[in-house]
Amino acid sequence: MPILQNLISGIKALFHKQQRSHDMDEELLAFQQASAEEKIRNGLSPHEAQRAARIEMGSIETVKHTVRAATWESTAEGIAQDIRVSLRSLAKSPGFTVVAILSLALAIGGNTAIFTLIHQVLLRNLPVRNPQQLVTFGNSDGGGVLGGVDLGLYGMFPWYFARQLQANPGPFQGIAAYLSFSQKVSVHLPAAGKDDSNNAAILAPANLVSGKYFSIIGAQPLLGRTITPSDDATPGSGAVVVLSYHLWQESLSSDPNILGKTININSTPFTVIGVMPKSFHGIKLELEPTELWTPITMQTVIQQGPSLLTPQAGAYFLHLFARLTPQAATNKAVFAQNQTWLDQQIRAAIRASEGTSISPARQQEIDRITVPLLSAANGVSSVRSQYGDSLRILMAVVALVLLIACANLANFLLARAATRQREIATRLALGSSRARIVRQSLIETLLLSLSGGFFGLLIAFAATRALITFFSQGNAYIAMNPTPDLPVLLFTLAVSLITGLLFGLAPALTAAHTEAGTTLNSNTRTAQSSGGKSSRLWPKTLVTAQVMLSLLLLVGAGLFLRTLRNLQNQDYGFERTHLLLASFNAKLAGYKPSQTTALHQTLLEHLSALPGVRSAALSVTPPISSGAWSSTITIPGYTPAPKENMQSILNRVSGQYFDTASIPIISGRPITPADSATSVKVVVINQAIANRFFPKGDAIGRSLSIDIDTVKGPWRIVGIARDTKARDPRDTEPTRMTYIPLAQIEPFVPIDPTSTTKSPTNTKPVPLAENQDRFAGTILVRTTGDPAKTIADLRAAVAATDPNLALLNVTTIHDQLSTMMSHDELISSLTVIFSLLALVLACIGLYGVMTYNVVRRTNEIGIRIALGAQSNGVLWMILKESLLLLAIGVALGIPAALLATRTIKSQLFGLSPTDPLTFVAAVCTIAIVTLIAAWFPAYRATKVDPVVALRYE
Repeated sequence: MPILQNLISGIKALFHKQQRSHDMDEELLAFQQASAEEKIRNGLSPHEAQRAARIEMGSIETVKHTVRAATWESTAEGIAQDIRVSLRSLAKSPGFTVVAILSLALAIGGNTAIFTLIHQVLLRNLPVRNPQQLVTFGNSDGGGVLGGVDLGLYGMFPWYFARQLQANPGPFQGIAAYLSFSQKVSVHLPAAGKDDSNNAAILAPANLVSGKYFSIIGAQPLLGRTITPSDDATPGSGAVVVLSYHLWQESLSSDPNILGKTININSTPFTVIGVMPKSFHGIKLELEPTELWTPITMQTVIQQGPSLLTPQAGAYFLHLFARLTPQAATNKAVFAQNQTWLDQQIRAAIRASEGTSISPARQQEIDRITVPLLSAANGVSSVRSQYGDSLRILMAVVALVLLIACANLANFLLARAATRQREIATRLALGSSRARIVRQSLIETLLLSLSGGFFGLLIAFAATRALITFFSQGNAYIAMNPTPDLPVLLFTLAVSLITGLLFGLAPALTAAHTEAGTTLNSNTRTAQSSGGKSSRLWPKTLVTAQVMLSLLLLVGAGLFLRTLRNLQNQDYGFERTHLLLASFNAKLAGYKPSQTTALHQTLLEHLSALPGVRSAALSVTPPISSGAWSSTITIPGYTPAPKENMQSILNRVSGQYFDTASIPIISGRPITPADSATSVKVVVINQAIANRFFPKGDAIGRSLSIDIDTVKGPWRIVGIARDTKARDPRDTEPTRMTYIPLAQIEPFVPIDPTSTTKSPTNTKPVPLAENQDRFAGTILVRTTGDPAKTIADLRAAVAATDPNLALLNVTTIHDQLSTMMSHDELISSLTVIFSLLALVLACIGLYGVMTYNVVRRTNEIGIRIALGAQSNGVLWMILKESLLLLAIGVALGIPAALLATRTIKSQLFGLSPTDPLTFVAAVCTIAIVTLIAAWFPAYRATKVDPVVALRYE
C-alpha cells in the first residue's frame, strides 16, 4: 500500500505543481513560525527569534528543491525536461536529424523485415496445445511416394505400418499420420446460403490425415468438429472434409451454415464437418497452405489413382508424428526410451517384410537403423528447409549494416559534442551534475533511435510485403503476413533501445568528461580541438571499423552474386531459350487412363499448329524439376554390388520430346511418334547410365527393366541422350535418366502385383486396373520467338482441345529455373543491396569525419599556406590520413572476411570462399569509395584563405 500511495501522490504532484508548491510554502512557513514561537518562549525577542528560525531552516526554495529531489516524480520531471531540451536541440540541426533518422530507419527496418520472416519461418510455434510435446518420425521435409527402400529412410511410411503404430502408440500419448504432400484437387463449392453445385470448380491443396491427426496435434476447430478415428476406419469410407479458414472466408463468404453441406472433391461428394481457425494450417507448413483435410481412407478419391491402403502396395507416402508425455518432453532419459521403442518397431517391421532368410550382415545393418525423433514445435516447413540458411545469413548481414549505421552516427555525435563543449562546461559550472549531462545526451540519442525504429517499422512493412511476394512464387495465397505482431514490435523496440545506447554512449561519456574551468578559460578554437588524442582516436577507430565491416559485406555480396551467375550460366544439357512449359492434370478434367492416347494426340496436333511454334511435346515433368519420378532399374547380365545405387529418374515422354526440349542424342535415335502401343517397347537412357552399366559402349539394343509394376518392361534401349541437369541446378554429379514413351505404357496393370500369372489349378483371370501412369503432366512448346508471347495461343489451343482441361501453371523454362534458384536470387540480391547501403553509410561517415577534421584544423592549414605550403601538399596531408584508415580497415577486414566466408561455403557454387577475384574487387570498391569520400574535404582544405583562417575561432 505505501508504494501505491507513493505512486498516486507522485502522479498528483506532476499534474498539480502549483498547488503542491503552494502547500509546501504553507507547511514551511508554518514550521518556521512554530520554530520562532519556540525560541520566543526560550527568551529571544520576536525579531531575533524570527531571524534565528530563518537561519536554521535556510532558503525556502532550497528546502523545497531538496524535498522534491527525494521523490520519484522529480526524476520523471527532470527526464521530461531533458526530452524537451533534446527535441529543441535536434530541431536546431534539421539536416543532421533527418540523416540520422533516415540512416537508422533503413538499418533498423532491414533488421525488422528479416526478423519478421525469421519469426514466421523459423521461430513461431504451431498454434496448438503444448507444441513442445510434438515430434516427427524422421525428417519430414520431403514428399511423394516411395518404395523399395528401408522403412523410414526418408521420413515416409506405408499405410499398414502407420495403422499399426496408431493402434499401439507405446510410450507416446498418441501417433498420427498425414500425406507427405498436399494434393491439388478439383473442388465444387456451394454458394453461400444454399446448395449450388453448378459453381465453377476451383483447385485447392488437400491433405489426407488419420483419424487422430487433430486430437494428437492439439488443434480445436472454429466451427463444427474435426476428423475422428470413426471417419478413418475403412478404406473407401469417411467422405467428410474439414475446411481451412481461408477457403471458408474467401470462397464461401464465411457462410455460418456451411456445416453439413456437401462439396464435390474430384467429382465425389464430401460432407463439411468443420472449419479450422485462421492461424491453423496443419503440421506441415507448405508455401501454399493446405485448404482441405480429409481422412486417409479417401486416398483413391483425393489422389485419383490406385489404392495405397494395402500391405501389398508397398508405397511409402505418409509422414508420422506423435505427442510426447510431459515427462518425455522434459527428461532426456525418458525421451531416449521413446527413441529406443520407435527404433525397435522400425527394425521389427523391416525384418517381417524381408522374411526369415536374412543374412547376418543384413541383420547387423537392420540393427543399426534408426529414425530420429525431431521436434515439431514449429511444424514441418518446406520453406524453412529451403530458405532457413539464407535468412540466417541475411540476419547477420543486416546486423552488420546496423553496426555501420551506429558507428556512423556515433561519429556525428562526437563531432556535435566537440562543438558543444562550451555549452556543457557552462552547465557544469552552474552546478549541473555529470550524470545529468550523460542522461541528457543519452536521451537525445534514444530519441533518434526510437524515431528511426518507428520509421523503420514502416520500411519493414513495405520490405516484408515485397519479400513475401518474392517467396510466393506466383501463388495467390501463402501463409505469411507482413503485419508486425507483438514479438516483431518488441524486437524493433529492443533493437532501437540497444542501438541508441550503442551509438550514444561514447559521445555521452565524452561530453561528461569536459572540464569546465579549462574550457571556459580557453578560446573557442581551443575548445573545439581539446580532448587530445582521445577525441581524435574515437572517430578514426569508428571509421576503421566501418571500412572493415563494409569490406566484409562486399566480399559476401560478391561471392553470392558470382554464385548466382555461375548457376545461371552453367551448361544444363538442353537449350534454355524459346521453351515454354505448362502443367495440366487430365484426371481433374475427368479423363480415364484409357482416354489419354487420343487426348495426347489431339492436344499435340493443336499445339503444333500454333503460329511461331517449331515443335511440341508432352512429358510427366519438364527437363528440370524439383519433383522427380524415380525407381531402381534392373539390367540383364549386370549383378549389382551390395547396396549399389541402381536408382534412375524416370520421365514419360511423347514423340518429338528431345527435339522440343533440345536434348542432343549422342548415340542411336530418340523416341518418335512411331513408337506406338503396337511397336517394340523402347527407352532412351542418358550418358550417366550408359557409362556406368555399359562401359564397352554396347548399350544400344540391350534391355532394362524398371522396378515399378506399371512400367516394368522389359524395354529395349534405342538411344543415348546427353546428360542434363534434372533435379537441382546445384547438382555436380551426372543424374541418371530413363525416358519412356507415353504411348507404349500398358493400359492395364494387375490390381495385386504378386498375382500376375494363373496357376494350373486356378483359371480365373487376374483382376486388372487401369494404369494411372499413362497420364502426362507437362506441355513443352519450342517457339521461334519470345515464348511469353505464345502463352495466349497456348491457352486457346488447350481450351480448343477440351474447355475443362485447365492449365495449372504456364511459364518459360527461364522463369522455372529462376524459381528453382529463388533462394540464391534472394540472398544475392539482398546482400548486394545491404552491402551498397553499408558502403554509402561508411562513405557518409568518412566524409563527415574528414570534414570535421578540416574544420578543426583550419588554423593549422591557414598557417601552413601562409608559410608557403603548396595545394598539393595540403591535399596529400588530408588524404594520407584517410588512406591510413583505409589501409588499417582493409588489413583487419581481409582476415575477418576469410574467417566469415568459411561459414557460407555450403551456399556457394562454382567458386571457393577465398575466391581472389571477389576479394580484389571488394578491396578496389572500398578503396575507390574511400578516396571519393575523402577527396572533397581535402580539396576544400586547399581552398582555405590564410587571412580568414588566421582569424578563425
